[in-house]
Amino acid sequence: MQTQEKYPSVVSLPAGSGSEVMTLNHPELPGCVLILHWSVEVCREGGVTPKMELLTKIPEKALKLFPSQAVGGAAEAFQSLLRVLGSEAAIEAVIMAVSLSPDT
Repeated sequence: MQTQEKYPSVVSLPAGSGSEVMTLNHPELPGCVLILHWSVEVCREGGVTPKMELLTKIPEKALKLFPSQAVGGAAEAFQSLLRVLGSEAAIEAVIMAVSLSPDT
């Protein structure tokens, strides 16, 4: 099952299934979006290197209310997850975290 089908209320692929961008947002937290961007670099020797980045889009008002490292450190935390879990499990972990209720 594809990620967008598994988490339809959280995952969006703005350019369709061939998109290089996946947006993650909780329906109860409008304006707060995590953007997962990926690309693949192929060198002349045939080496393939995937590159994934997690970007945050948080309204200024929310940042003032909750000036924590959690949002600012999301990109670094995602890179750590990639190293430890691999790409598929890291993406799944982030999606599951975004899927949680904001009250929990």
